[in-house]
Amino acid sequence: MKISALLMSLCLFLSACATNQKSRLAATAVGVGVGGIIGAATAPSDERTELHALYWAGIIGVISAVAANYYWNDERDIDMMKLENEKMKAQLDFFQSGTATLLKETTGSADKRYFQSGKAKIKLYKVDQWVDEGPNKKSHRDQMIEILPLEAH
Repeated sequence: MKISALLMSLCLFLSACATNQKSRLAATAVGVGVGGIIGAATAPSDERTELHALYWAGIIGVISAVAANYYWNDERDIDMMKLENEKMKAQLDFFQSGTATLLKETTGSADKRYFQSGKAKIKLYKVDQWVDEGPNKKSHRDQMIEILPLEAH
């Protein structure tokens, strides 16, 4: 009984995951654990309880794995990654388009997480660009800022 309780608590702990892959693995582990508990509890007295538990753990584990793969599919994540990839391509095109006019260049303090010296060269550009943000949405960009680390001399 102690082993069953330990196995059940381990399965519940594993089921508290966030990503699709971890959720699928956790659901499979819970299925195996529940199947093992059911198999051990329902084993006839003339059979070995371990083998009966393994038999039921395998059956319910496979069923839960198939159900988890159906429930936690990756299509939504793939669509989101495609959208993010398109956004990054648009940003790259924006910086590579060369339509920017330098308005101001200065030196100032910068975040030490990104710049070791704590100082950076800051450039302010004027741009005139329309950007697609979806099938029914466009936005206009009129300024761009570029922050570069100061070179050590």
